[in-house]
Amino acid sequence: MLNSERGIAKIISENEHKGTSFIQLFENYQQADFSSPAEWNRFLKKLCKEDKITERADYPELCYVIGRRLSDGQKYREAYYFLYVTLREETDVYTSQKPYLALFHETLGQLYYFFRRYDLSEKHLKISLHRSHVSEESKIKLYNTLSLIYRDKLDNKTSEWYLRKAYKQAVKLKDETWMGILSGNLGYIALSKKENAKARKLIQFDYEVSAKSNQTNSQINALALLIELDLMENKLAQSTRKMKLFDSLMKHETNPQLWGTFYQTKINYYEKLGRYEMALKSFRKFISYKEINDEKRQFINIQNAEFQIEFERKQGENTIYKEKKKTDDLIISGLFVICLILGLTSFIIIKQIQRKRKQDKELLTLRAQKMEDELHATEREMRALLSTMFDKNKVIFELQEQVESFEKNQHSKTDSEKEAMLNDLQSFSLLTETDWIEFKRLFEKLNPGFFGFFQDNFPEITAAEIRLAALIKLNLSNLEMARTLAISPDSVRKTNLRLRKKLNIESLDDLTRFIKAI
Repeated sequence: MLNSERGIAKIISENEHKGTSFIQLFENYQQADFSSPAEWNRFLKKLCKEDKITERADYPELCYVIGRRLSDGQKYREAYYFLYVTLREETDVYTSQKPYLALFHETLGQLYYFFRRYDLSEKHLKISLHRSHVSEESKIKLYNTLSLIYRDKLDNKTSEWYLRKAYKQAVKLKDETWMGILSGNLGYIALSKKENAKARKLIQFDYEVSAKSNQTNSQINALALLIELDLMENKLAQSTRKMKLFDSLMKHETNPQLWGTFYQTKINYYEKLGRYEMALKSFRKFISYKEINDEKRQFINIQNAEFQIEFERKQGENTIYKEKKKTDDLIISGLFVICLILGLTSFIIIKQIQRKRKQDKELLTLRAQKMEDELHATEREMRALLSTMFDKNKVIFELQEQVESFEKNQHSKTDSEKEAMLNDLQSFSLLTETDWIEFKRLFEKLNPGFFGFFQDNFPEITAAEIRLAALIKLNLSNLEMARTLAISPDSVRKTNLRLRKKLNIESLDDLTRFIKAI
């Protein structure tokens, strides 16, 4: 096992004997050759530093090669450092026609997509796409990622265009794995457009390719869509057979996202069969996994954001430090001459610099404290909002239980008991005007301008429809919205339909995306 010092020494020794580049020598090493991941990372940084010290022309390319390997191993944060060095050190990185730069822009674009920096990702992917050295295989991945970027930007038309480009490229190269993945995505789009026959053909192909290549994740997602198609077309026998296969595929599965997909499919399946008790159990399971997936996704997003902020802060500090060091060197040289003549003046200047630095530091401290206070305040408001929603749900469940009890035992009740129970039931007040005002205040604080947007642009929309839009913004399901508003799920659907008509939006998915973009 090597450590970073011994690894560098060995590479330098090999280089002296063979006269090869550091890039060629690096290709012979793996993380497993080192005593720990930390030693491996130190070795990589020292290797780049040694290459730079020896003033080799391949220094930026060496950093890219290291970053590419780390990125291929899904070590995106470690890769970001080395790719950033290439971006900073390579001369004319945007116009140079060096062969490796096509792959560099592709890798950096994929990395920026992982960090959800869509504009930068799109910029580098398009640069790579138009390089003469880009491979035909790379074009599939480039088109697909551009499709994902436009999907996340809610530009569905452009997203589908790039997806079709990727599919044609995969067909051209006879790449069955990519053909399966892309046909599944195209099938989902066709399904959303109610093009069921087309959707079934594409999704079935994705399922068969996934099963053939043991890609369980893709197989499960494709199977879920096929079951949805069967249920839409009332092919209950086919959906039942597929559900049994679904059960067997999930036996050893641990991915919470796939379990969420599984129980969401179960909900639709049991509702179609009229087995509402099983549908409710599946709904509870689905909510549980949805919360796990949402928390995991939010945690990763926060970690990635924190990493990028911290990384760029350090890079900024390094740049400022270097510039400041140059400036300080000039100032010190000047002050040395000046101090021989005007010692007192030099003393005053130094004191002013110290005072300015102290003031800057105090200002930064105050700003940091203010940001922290605002963050805590927002967090408290969010907790209060969530607490209110959960309390309302509890009241709704109690109301439902009393109604069910009343219906079951109404023949055994006396008239006076029935009258008392009805009075009790009528005493519930869910989402009163006071509740709504408080909810609206908290919601507007988290989503500034949301209600004003509807009032300014769609004055014909009613208060009930705006309330529904707010609950959609909070990612509530139809059942949750019904319970929160104390109305039936059918009323929710009718209100939803009226809202879509007034907004001139056809599908529920488009409505959800429209509201979330506000």
